[in-house]
Order: sequence, then C-alpha cells, then structure tokens
Amino acid sequence: MSERNIVVGLDLGSHRVRLLVAQVDDQGRHKVLGLGTAPGEGIRKGLVVDFDAAVAAISQAREEAEASSGLEIQSAFVGVGGQHFRVIRSEGVHVKDGPSREISAEDVRQVVRVARGLQLPAGLRILHTLPVDFILDNRAGIEDPVGMDGVRLQSQVLLVLGDESILENSAKAVRKAGLEVEGLVFRPLATAMAALTRDEKDSGTVLLDIGEGCTEILVLHGGSLSHAEVLPLGGGNVTRDLSIALSISLSDAERLKMDFGAALSKMDDDMAFPITQLGASEERHVTARTLRGIVDPRLKEILELAWDRAQRTEVARRPSTGVVLCGGASLMPGLSSLAAELFDRGVRLGEPVNREGLLAELQDPRYTPLVGLLNYGFQRLIEEGSEGGKARRSGRAVGRILKAFGRG
Repeated sequence: MSERNIVVGLDLGSHRVRLLVAQVDDQGRHKVLGLGTAPGEGIRKGLVVDFDAAVAAISQAREEAEASSGLEIQSAFVGVGGQHFRVIRSEGVHVKDGPSREISAEDVRQVVRVARGLQLPAGLRILHTLPVDFILDNRAGIEDPVGMDGVRLQSQVLLVLGDESILENSAKAVRKAGLEVEGLVFRPLATAMAALTRDEKDSGTVLLDIGEGCTEILVLHGGSLSHAEVLPLGGGNVTRDLSIALSISLSDAERLKMDFGAALSKMDDDMAFPITQLGASEERHVTARTLRGIVDPRLKEILELAWDRAQRTEVARRPSTGVVLCGGASLMPGLSSLAAELFDRGVRLGEPVNREGLLAELQDPRYTPLVGLLNYGFQRLIEEGSEGGKARRSGRAVGRILKAFGRG
C-alpha cells in the first residue's frame, strides 16, 4: 500500500469538529494514522457563526491529529451540512451527430453537463452531480451507456445545491486554520457511503443522521440517492429543553440525555435522579416521570417530522424499507426502539460497515461521517488519480485528489 493512499477527512459538526488521517488500501480497508477532535465552537446547524472560534476548533483538531500521526497535515476533504442544502432533479439530452453510433465517455460527460446547465437560483452552488439513470433511444434503466450503440442519450441526475456564501465561509475557516480544501462534501452522502451496505442502498433505506443542531434525511434506492432534506432540529434541542426546564447547566443536561434518553419510558415513574440546579449548592432529585415529560415530546417531534419528510417519497412508504440512525444523538438509550415503534419498521444504528483497521472508538455512529469522508477521498484517488498533497512525511507529498458522488 503506497503512501499515496493517505486520505484526510474533516467533519465540521456543531458538537465536535473531528479530523481523521488514515491510509486506505485497495480493498477500502483503513489504517488509522491519527485522530483529532475539538468542541464545535463557532459552528451551529452547519453554519460558521463565529469565524475565529471555528478556526480555533479546526486548528485544535488538526494539531491533535498531527501529534498522534507524526504527519504534517496540509489538506482535507471537508464534510459540511445544514438546512441551506437542497437537492433537485434535472435532465439532459445529447444527440450524436457523427458517423459512429457507439456511446463514448465524452458523450456521457456531455449529457451530464447539459443536465447541470439549468438556471440556478441566485446564490446557490452545485456541490455534487449524482447520475440516477440514463435513457438511450427511449430505453430507460441504463446504468452505464458507454460502449452501447445509440443516437439520443438522456441523463437524469440529482443536483446537490448549497448556499454559496455559507460554503465559502466554511472553506475559508478551514484555509485560515492552515488546511487546503481538497473538496467540500455533503455530509449525509459521506455518512451513507460508510453506514449502508450495498443491499441497503439497492433495496431502499431511510438514513436519519441526528446531530447536535440538525437532522439530515436521506432516502436511497437502486444504489442511488432518491431524496435528501435537512431539519433544523437535533439532539441539542433535547439538551436545551432539559437545561431550561430543570434550571441545570448544559453539560449536566447533556449527561442526563445521553445516560437515559428515550429509555426513560421503561423506568418506574418515581425513580429519582440527582441534579444540581444553577446557583444551588445542594443536590435535589427529579423523577423519571418529570424527565420523560421533557425528553419524550422532543424526541418524538424530531423523529416524526423526519419520518414525515421521508414518507413524501414512494421508497420510504414501502413496508420493506428499513431505517438506519446515525449521529451522536442516535446513541441515546432507547432511541432505536422508539424509532422502530413510531415507524413500524426495522431500525438499526449506522456504525461504519467496513470496520477493518478502524480504532474501537471510531466504530460508532458519531464517527460514521468521518469514515465516509475517507471513503469519498479514496474514491477520488482511484477515479482521477491526479496529484495532490494530503499530508507530508519527510517532505514528500502523499495522497491524490479526485471524485466520487459526481463532480461539483
């Protein structure tokens, strides 16, 4: 395995900023070289709200990863999210005019370029172009038309759009922290890349990534993305509800949420939990009934809203479609069971499906987007193979840059 297979992923989350540097072999197996994390100061719901704080958080994560890996990290693939993202469908048509009827790779590139050429609303930028289907001389369902005979080629694609200024502020913060941006990646796509099996992507799955500030919704079928949406609600809303209702610190509220979460519904009403209110010197106790009255309504609101949005697609309404939960909030005790009850579907946690070579702490849903960024970066290495520095060892550039999930 060459040093050129080193990939760096940077996940800009509201709760934590995480940076992972790893070597990836030809089978997609990871050898983790370094990890750095920092509180997600300056980032809220996918937006940079305090530029200097965001730069400091990214710098701290980078320095930790450099210390643990022994590498000088120079660039990264950066995962971004937020409610500003939109996913729209577009179509393109390309008619061959030469003597040859064989569809070439350039024909495919041309028909996708046409699909990308629609007039966008002001201020939006195409981050990814995801081919869904090709139609050749009215024959639909063609995955790869290269080498086939035909004249009229149509493409059906999904365009992932983001707010230009929001994306630029994220990239600017990364550059200010001393890192080049190899590519901005729609975070839910990276999550799906790491969390879902091939069968799940083909047969139909709803992916809910419940983060601190947002819940990201993806519906996949036939190996392609069918729908994507972002809700401005997440685990942080539960934390703030507990903090306000009980007059406790956010850190104490976070502890209560992650220790008990949706499992409160299975506890005796009068079970007591100690809390220390703000400004108080002595502990008092609060019952499971009281906590449940705060936590359950918000969790049900988040899950039901997300499921309602997913159900707007025909794929999600199928009884066979499963659900995968990711994100830090997905680790709340009892949340998977609550989701299964509300959705009447099978629900599992979205840990990375390819765990070989991963550190134990990376094998949980909080790190799935980060592992997906590594997979994305490795796909880019394979598909374009152009030179690019991910990190330097002994002054030599390692890594290459390229594409997956379509070109931005």
